[in-house]
Amino acid sequence: MDMIGPVSRTFISQRLRLHYLDWGNPEKPPLLLVHGGRDHARSWDWTAEALRDDWHVIALDHRGHGDSEWVSDGNYSAGDMVYDVAQLVHQLDLAPVTIVAHSLGGNVCLRYAGIYPELVRKLVAIEGLGPSPAMLAKMATKPYGERVREWIEKKRSSAARTPRKYATIEDALARMQEENTYLTDEQARHLTIHGANRNEDGTFSWKFDPHLNNWPIETGYD
Repeated sequence: MDMIGPVSRTFISQRLRLHYLDWGNPEKPPLLLVHGGRDHARSWDWTAEALRDDWHVIALDHRGHGDSEWVSDGNYSAGDMVYDVAQLVHQLDLAPVTIVAHSLGGNVCLRYAGIYPELVRKLVAIEGLGPSPAMLAKMATKPYGERVREWIEKKRSSAARTPRKYATIEDALARMQEENTYLTDEQARHLTIHGANRNEDGTFSWKFDPHLNNWPIETGYD
């Protein structure tokens, strides 16, 4: 990987300070990279490295992920994330923008493209459809009150739980490799280093908000 990396920048969306990476070449066509749930913008580094000569690559950290701020109430909806994308495109004057997005990011950007088709040149959505029709139908068979009770219990559990701590970065790396066996050692280390913060006591914790484990009641995303 090229030693000359991206520049870290921030923008404001709904009073949150959100982070993105700018890979340079602003004279080139804009390309926005949007990651999935519990991931971060540095996951796109290999893609950005390959495309940076031909594109002005921007990689977003969703709210609650990477180096973006967490929401105060721990509630994350796709609607708010659509607004974040809209703000980033608007503030950086990226339209018409080409977007590549994965999973949650794909779901968010499909919504954005549907709302603002004139601002999106092309969109590649990788696994971005959200819960399947079968899953939604199964969820609908459970009474609404029961779903809300389960959601409340999950929220209480998250509020009582502190982010998991790893004694060393090597311990965090081992967990990354255990969860993502398809990664090379280099990739796993890179994602671990950029995906964890060092705590005051010297331990390490993942950057994403633990409340991201609890999606809104209705569809899992929004």
